[in-house]
Amino acid sequence: MSFFQRMIELALVGVSGAALAAAANHPMREVLSDRVVPVHYDLALAPDAEALTFTGKVAITVDVRAAGRSVTLNAVGLTFDRAALDGGPDAAVTLDDKLGRATLNFDAAIAPGQHLLAIDYHGKIGKSTIGFFAMDYASPEGPRRTLATNFEPAYARELLPCWDEPGRKATFTVSIDAPQDRMALSNMPVAEVTSLSPTVQRVRFAQSPKMSTYLLFVGVGDFERIHDRVDGVDLGVVVKRGDTVKAAYALDQAAQILHYYNDYFGVAFPLPKLDLIAAPGQIQGGSMENWGAIFYSQNHVLFDPKTSTEQDRQTVFEVLAHEMAHQWFGDLVTMAWWDDLWLNEGFARWMQTFAADDLHPEWEMGLQAADIFEQGKQADAVPSTHPVVQEVDTADQAGQSFDAITYDKGAAIITMINAYVGRDKFRDGVRSYMHAHAYGNTVDTDLWRPIEQAVGRPIVGIERDFTRQEGLPLVRVSRTEKGLHLAQSRFADDPASIANLPPQRWRLPLALGPVDGPKPYLLLQGAADVAQPPPLLVNAGQLGYTRVLYTGDTLNGLTARFSALQSVDQIGLMNDARALGFADDAPASTLLRLMGALPANANPIVWERVLDILREIDEHYGNTPARAAFRRFALKMLTPLAARLGLNDTVGEPANVEILRGNLQEAAGRFGDAVVLARARQRVDAGDGPPAEQRTALDIVAAQADAAVFDVLLSRATASTDPLEKQHIFRALAAVSDPALARRMLDIVLGDQVPAGSSPYLIMKLARFHPDLVWETLAPRLDDAQLPLSKEMRWRLAGTIAGYSAKPGRTADLEAYEARSVPPEARKPFLAAVASIRQNQHIATDVLPDIDRWIAAHASSPPATMIAP
Repeated sequence: MSFFQRMIELALVGVSGAALAAAANHPMREVLSDRVVPVHYDLALAPDAEALTFTGKVAITVDVRAAGRSVTLNAVGLTFDRAALDGGPDAAVTLDDKLGRATLNFDAAIAPGQHLLAIDYHGKIGKSTIGFFAMDYASPEGPRRTLATNFEPAYARELLPCWDEPGRKATFTVSIDAPQDRMALSNMPVAEVTSLSPTVQRVRFAQSPKMSTYLLFVGVGDFERIHDRVDGVDLGVVVKRGDTVKAAYALDQAAQILHYYNDYFGVAFPLPKLDLIAAPGQIQGGSMENWGAIFYSQNHVLFDPKTSTEQDRQTVFEVLAHEMAHQWFGDLVTMAWWDDLWLNEGFARWMQTFAADDLHPEWEMGLQAADIFEQGKQADAVPSTHPVVQEVDTADQAGQSFDAITYDKGAAIITMINAYVGRDKFRDGVRSYMHAHAYGNTVDTDLWRPIEQAVGRPIVGIERDFTRQEGLPLVRVSRTEKGLHLAQSRFADDPASIANLPPQRWRLPLALGPVDGPKPYLLLQGAADVAQPPPLLVNAGQLGYTRVLYTGDTLNGLTARFSALQSVDQIGLMNDARALGFADDAPASTLLRLMGALPANANPIVWERVLDILREIDEHYGNTPARAAFRRFALKMLTPLAARLGLNDTVGEPANVEILRGNLQEAAGRFGDAVVLARARQRVDAGDGPPAEQRTALDIVAAQADAAVFDVLLSRATASTDPLEKQHIFRALAAVSDPALARRMLDIVLGDQVPAGSSPYLIMKLARFHPDLVWETLAPRLDDAQLPLSKEMRWRLAGTIAGYSAKPGRTADLEAYEARSVPPEARKPFLAAVASIRQNQHIATDVLPDIDRWIAAHASSPPATMIAP
């Protein structure tokens, strides 16, 4: 018997256990009763792509565990035409829109045992890239429409009546009626194709293993597929017709990743095929790990040899690696409930970096991951933070769990534990976990207990400290007579927000030692004395999830030797200085001193962080008189780097150098460098040159566009029949500086000219530079049912747009929107936006003046350009 067949057999046995019971029995949780549970779904769909409607028939084999007269399952937006049990009379159907449920009431009690529940129904196809939806695009052959699904966390109920919970796994058989000239896709390979008419075919797919409903996928489109056989799996990349040349890179990298994961997890990919499917636009969530049929936003899988950049190359790999990691962590082994979503997302976020470091060490993804950890720390320092393992009771709360705490803090915790345990023993624990829980559901301790047993360290205790309590540790370093004292507390952007909370402690693994000496681990909990005078590097390697505050003169020696520190520690010190300066725990000028001490030949990834910080500070200035002085200072700081990199890409140079050069020039253009701006206009007018230089020039020119230039770029975007090219141009235009053009761009984004699904992401980019303009234009429309956005995306837009503002009264506007449009149990994430508004105000009134004073005291005749004309 083949491995795949054996796994199917095991899957049919069923996995329940304490994890699933704990998830289902929570008193407040909106979960279905376990009196009736699904065993198998036989789903038949007949979509009408033109009318945006569909009919469905589903025959569900159910296991009735206790007698009763009704069956309750999930359904949203579906009209039931018929529902019967074992061929009997129709049930009376009662719908609960608030809970997203349908209850089928029968005349007689249903005896325990297996029964067949048959439901005929129909529904609508949306355009919000969640649920079952359509994506339109222009092609050289004319308009095209792709149909697809995107269900996480709880949208499968919009396609079929089902038990739409991660713990209610079942097998699936799917068939779909599709045009003869279109390709139909699902999780499993095609088993049979039947012609229904000269224009319509019925495509039936093989039966799946047990899986959660949110991983189901169906799609129909004008697709082409390229493929290869890797470790016995038919690995394919599916793209819109004409894009196969853009699929070759993804197929090559996916083959390497698949082989790597088969070895790492110790369990071979269990399905007979794996498709990576490119959407003709963007989908909510970016990309989705449907088992055997991963659905990607186009820029996450397409790589055009003629126009794509080195940054695109790395991005495609990272997202491929992330979603493919889910095929094991999330799909094969699934969290019992959304409380443990981080087992999926935190692990995949970590794994994308881990795999890249092994397969592409030249990219230094482990170092780049410092940005991931920093995003987690920033999200953990505001009142909207929550424990990584959080209480999730409703579908709305589940949808809001996909945030920086789950992804980025989760990845940081896994990185910390992997380093503390050692990669070999950590991998062995993961392999044991995969074998023990294949096709089942778990809670987080199912992973950490075997690792703890293997290494003899308090791994479960460390993990619990960082996942069961919210907040970011702060280690305060102070001088004593015998050395240094380390004291632990909690960090917050607004210290007053945690002033009255009980003290917190974490078992925190910290590496520490002199700059040039060994750096052993200390497991810090509370406080410790170290018999080592400064300079002492605390949290060397930045693997501990914490901020470090050096008090008194304990930072001076590290600042003096800043150029000798490891790259990751240079980034860590700058990140901590930024956060501590913005929170008034340290002078903001400390950050400027550190950045000023960075040599021009420092690692490109460290310089990338400098650029990010300079851009962030620049945005806080807004259109104030002090901004000009800051921009001259920034250009002066960047001048040695510009001289080192030169203006043009060099054949054979490291990829990260090319990426840095483009980002440096984009930042210089934003800061008003006349030479950079002139060169970018020449490049855009000529329309030639290496892809990275063309993309950089486009970004620079679009940001500084006047009406005439804006019209030229807009014409190029609308004339293109390539959704990926459109996306690049519209993204560039979404950063336009001119307020009148930004207002015009917002109208365009809300129309149908931009690639399918991209509107919310373009709106958020516009809001970064014009938050108040975007809020005042869009806020009145956020409740418009005609706006093709899910409610979760509306909420996210409202919080993101408002959070970029520093305007007095914006907090009240946001709170009014919450009261009007957001249920009380789903409002906590908005605390982040309120905190962001208040921090923006604090930075403008208190932090920027400190920066201005330091610049005035230390800057001398800064140039108007970092490049000699």
